[in-house]
Amino acid sequence: MKTNKLFILLAALMFFLNVSAFNSDTLVLDQIVLKTPLINQNNPALTVSEISYGENEIRPINFQDAIDFSAGLWITNSENQAQDNRMAIRGFGARSAFGIRGLKIILDGIPLTTPDGQSQVDNIPFQLIKNIEVMKSLSSTRYGNASGGVVSIKTFDNMSEKLNFGIGYGSYGYKNVQGTYSTNNEKSISILNISQVESDGYREHSSYLNKSLFFKHYRGFENLNLRFNLLYFDSPYAYDPGGLNIESVQENRSQARDRNVLYNSQESVQQIQSGLVLDWKTKLGEVNSNLYYSKRDFIGLLPFTNGGYVNLNRNFYGAEISLKGKSQNFEWIIGTSIQDQNDDRKRFENNEGEKGLKVVDQIESFNSFGTFILGSFNKPKYSLQAGLRYDFHNISLEDNMGIDQQFIDYSKQLKAFSPNLGLIYSLSNNGEIYINYGHAYETPSLSELSANPSGAGFNDELSPMISRGLDLGFRKLSQKLSLSLTLFFIESKDEIVRYELEGFDGMNFYRNLGTSNRLGTEFYATYKFGKAGVLNASYTHAKYKFENQGVNGSLAGIPKSNFLFEWLYNYKDIYLKLDVKYVNSLFADNNNEVIVPSYMLSNIAIKNKFIFKSFSLDIALQIRNLFNKYYFDNIRTNAFGNRFYEPASLRNFIISINTIF
Repeated sequence: MKTNKLFILLAALMFFLNVSAFNSDTLVLDQIVLKTPLINQNNPALTVSEISYGENEIRPINFQDAIDFSAGLWITNSENQAQDNRMAIRGFGARSAFGIRGLKIILDGIPLTTPDGQSQVDNIPFQLIKNIEVMKSLSSTRYGNASGGVVSIKTFDNMSEKLNFGIGYGSYGYKNVQGTYSTNNEKSISILNISQVESDGYREHSSYLNKSLFFKHYRGFENLNLRFNLLYFDSPYAYDPGGLNIESVQENRSQARDRNVLYNSQESVQQIQSGLVLDWKTKLGEVNSNLYYSKRDFIGLLPFTNGGYVNLNRNFYGAEISLKGKSQNFEWIIGTSIQDQNDDRKRFENNEGEKGLKVVDQIESFNSFGTFILGSFNKPKYSLQAGLRYDFHNISLEDNMGIDQQFIDYSKQLKAFSPNLGLIYSLSNNGEIYINYGHAYETPSLSELSANPSGAGFNDELSPMISRGLDLGFRKLSQKLSLSLTLFFIESKDEIVRYELEGFDGMNFYRNLGTSNRLGTEFYATYKFGKAGVLNASYTHAKYKFENQGVNGSLAGIPKSNFLFEWLYNYKDIYLKLDVKYVNSLFADNNNEVIVPSYMLSNIAIKNKFIFKSFSLDIALQIRNLFNKYYFDNIRTNAFGNRFYEPASLRNFIISINTIF
């Protein structure tokens, strides 16, 4: 069945390709418009923010640094590379113990998120990020499963620097070596980046080594644009220091948990992803399509014996195609997608860091098919936008622990309809107001289903989460000032949360809560002072409440408010960046018995460019945690034994030198 769907999709793609002409060597680059809304990209009835970076600006040092400045978004865990970044948008994704759940991540038009809703961002070339779009409105109508929010990352299309070589050194044994080579002619653009980052880590047992390669190629024709991306990531080791209780934190913030050291807790990852994007014009309209494939090999050691050694081989691929057109006041888009994910999961005993007997051997599959339609009726003063999507998922498991046999242990089909309706109205003085109603659904991921308290097989008691939400927003854009204000309300059923069990401390299990409500406001403003630079500010205040079997509380792991302020200054070849972040308190557990205190964090960076006859030299200094504040880089919600805390590093320095030819 899935093979037939893929064949039909590819045949349709090839049909449109054949009816198009592409003879010219003229390269056509994307216009500067929002991509994630798909239609009405200049004024969508959706809450979307954008973060942009210039080629000569001070570059982020990690993905959290690149995306942190967005109202409604919460991201943590940049220092424990074995657990990866944790990110939430309006609370979606907050349950994740490692990686990202419930959100859709896209890089240069290629989905990084698996069909079951898992994402890792450790392989993103953050030093090449040109802009990031963050869609906060519920987005299953456009993007299907796990679309509580969408993050679309675009790297540079064209770089003026032909060759860039840089090195960086910092506190706690931080080292960064990277090189970028780019070519640009009338026919094509190519960019190649190779980097290696390593660190001893602030805490004991937290060192890591990351190697990556990113290749991007554009080719332009008369009516067609071709884009090809290749992303390779190799992390031979990333040690996990584990979570601490508050007594251990007070004793020594930089220590690792003793069991994590005893069981040599760590992960090793190799991943390769390739993608092809084709956009072309036909008599019917503009066609957008992509094909992609990803392979990820993972080995993880957890701090317990039974099943504590994990070996996971993951393959996923997919294809998408859409057709967009206009007719007088009406704009429309129809599209379809197919995705296939297969996880070969094996678990062994972890005998204090040594691989032992096999206890789990199963192949998990998640197959998806979706189709959608969006329409927009546009007038000078207003636009009415609506859409509907249908998704079908097939989830299955083959248990291979039986002798000379394979049998189906679990099989389930899920269907979802996701409607969307929005209205935007233009005001005078470049202002506009909008209202949007949307749906989102989120299936449990394969790794969450396989975390079965009863042993092997899937956890049958874990159900998908269904959400409905309303946005009411105002935004204004002028030459010096741009601002936006959004009120949102979201109601969810069967919220998925994580927890731990005695005897499996370090392993994460998942269950459903009853219902949850999210009510909040988001504010963002940027002001250009001319010679004084640019000021950016964002503020989020929200209540994330749940009710389960008569018990009321707040969702753990998310602050009820946070504020960010940023000042960017540039004079000739000197660049300065100062940012301040205030984070309110949050709960570490669903019972709301443990409060993690609020904190304020400041960072400063300065860069100077020295220009010589045949090359230029950039020298930059970054001071992180400028005022040496004590805070936590990550909170492990509902951890057994109150081991919630992963302390963040204190004041640290990074100095970098880049040679540009």
